[in-house]
Amino acid sequence: MKTVLITLLGGIFLVNAFVYAQDNLELEKITVRRKAAPGSFSSKEIISAKELQEKNLNSLPEVLNLVSGLDLRQRGAFGIQADTSLRGSSFEQVAILIDGIRVMDPQTGHYNLDIPLTMFDIERVEIIKSGASSNYGAGALAGSINFVTKKPGSRSFNMEALGGDYALGGQSFSLSMPMNRFSGRISFDHKKAKAARPNTDFEYENGSFYLNKDFESASLDTLIGWQKKDYGADSFYSNLFPEEEEHTETLFLKSGFNKKIGVFDLRNDIFLRRHDDKFILKRNSPTSVNYHTTYVYGLGSSLFVPVQSGSLLFGASAGRDEINSTNLGKHARLYEAAMLTHSFLWQDKLSSDFGLRADHYQKWSWQESFNLDLAYKILEDKLRIHGGICSAFRVPTFTELFYNDAANRGNPELGIERSYSATCGLNLKKDFYSFGLEGFYRRGENLIDWTRLSTLAPWQATNLGQVDYKGVTFNSVVRPGIDSRAFKLSQASFSYNYTDADKKASGFYSKYALDILMHQFVLGLNCQVFGIDLDWQFSYNKRYYSETYFTGNIYIGRKFAGKELNFEPFIKIDNFTNSEYSENTGVLQPGRWMQAGVKLEW
Repeated sequence: MKTVLITLLGGIFLVNAFVYAQDNLELEKITVRRKAAPGSFSSKEIISAKELQEKNLNSLPEVLNLVSGLDLRQRGAFGIQADTSLRGSSFEQVAILIDGIRVMDPQTGHYNLDIPLTMFDIERVEIIKSGASSNYGAGALAGSINFVTKKPGSRSFNMEALGGDYALGGQSFSLSMPMNRFSGRISFDHKKAKAARPNTDFEYENGSFYLNKDFESASLDTLIGWQKKDYGADSFYSNLFPEEEEHTETLFLKSGFNKKIGVFDLRNDIFLRRHDDKFILKRNSPTSVNYHTTYVYGLGSSLFVPVQSGSLLFGASAGRDEINSTNLGKHARLYEAAMLTHSFLWQDKLSSDFGLRADHYQKWSWQESFNLDLAYKILEDKLRIHGGICSAFRVPTFTELFYNDAANRGNPELGIERSYSATCGLNLKKDFYSFGLEGFYRRGENLIDWTRLSTLAPWQATNLGQVDYKGVTFNSVVRPGIDSRAFKLSQASFSYNYTDADKKASGFYSKYALDILMHQFVLGLNCQVFGIDLDWQFSYNKRYYSETYFTGNIYIGRKFAGKELNFEPFIKIDNFTNSEYSENTGVLQPGRWMQAGVKLEW
């Protein structure tokens, strides 16, 4: 395997040198559509900037509530802390990325959604619902979520202010300034509220700065994101400690250089993520305090090469994870990787993606992953069938390896966990409706979980064996075109996801592996009544072992459009059904929460 990696690395850098030396190279023109995430035909869903704007969400993590088969398990309101589960996975098994760069926290996946960006910064969100290690490496065992940032397209200024129950207050703005060859954006978001239930008060700030410089055949972009959170964490990690408190701070830096040479596209990136966490076990008696600081940094290079009826993508990357913790100690690990992806399109009907990647970690040696996806259009662009197979892997977090207290014990001898997945389905698109149906199967091997033999024993991190996940996802969108002076129904959407799990090992208690969302129904309605926008969302959820609950959210707004200024007052009610429920066992979610505010756009 080492020979393969050296060959791929050498080939990439030889081609880099070649294309730089051949600025005037002439090749036969081939029109190729470059996909944002290669190897993702079978199980990919994209949420566009338009959808994000229409849904009027409180925070970036709440975007994921729009995705069928994705279980967003929030501990605090407004995205203060949340875990992600894809088709029954644990929160550690979903890769989180910004512009294709992994930003998962090596300490614990509980901080993976500490994304230092605002809603104004996002162009789209790409979700791959099957193993994506052949694209993104370790961590994408069950799939990936990629937040793609936008490049300023026009000069604009957006602002929002809101208030609500529990002394909620919030302000956000974004200023975009595109110029001749420069473009930039600065964004900020701040929200604060008292406790909707005991010891769940919060305050957070997000700030970001984006700068892009265009050259004749190249571009340079830089992104800086910063986030600070302070919150009460009642029973977030144990119901024995209802007075927990947490303070986190995240910094993300990324710079990328794109060079177009003939028909070749060369991309180089360098990045750094720093995350600080201060955890207080009892906020009113802060004698037990833990401090953790993690670093994730590295660089990557990719070369896009068009070929007859398709394209090739070569990639190489290297990076380092570090932690300095009062509980876990000091640890670091290096990794390097190389990948190759081939995309093929035949007669605009049959398409395929094949990806192969090799990752090397100091402790666990070589890890190979692959994907093969096929799609065929039966009725031009109306009906498409698709299927795919893939393998993926994950390395243990530092918490799983080294954490130790009275209730939890890490395990330095943990091994790699792997998955093998298969999907098949179909998509139909018409002018006024669309639907998709997909079946999936994932075998997890050597899965990592916290287990114990009795309720009196501490939780122990272990490789528990094999778990098989299977299920089906259905989603549909109808645009009926009902449009009268008094009433307009723009869109109705419905999705259903079923997931089942079969654990081969037995005789112990499992903390995360089978705590899955078994049935999930989501209904959305977008309509207007006498010019007032109404956006309804209903959700029914039945968990494998724990709760069954129904919730509803509503947004009411009225747009006033001027020549240069758009103005929109709004009212929003989260959980207007006032349901009592927990997405994580023992962590109650807020009841009905009313908000009101205004949006401005110049």
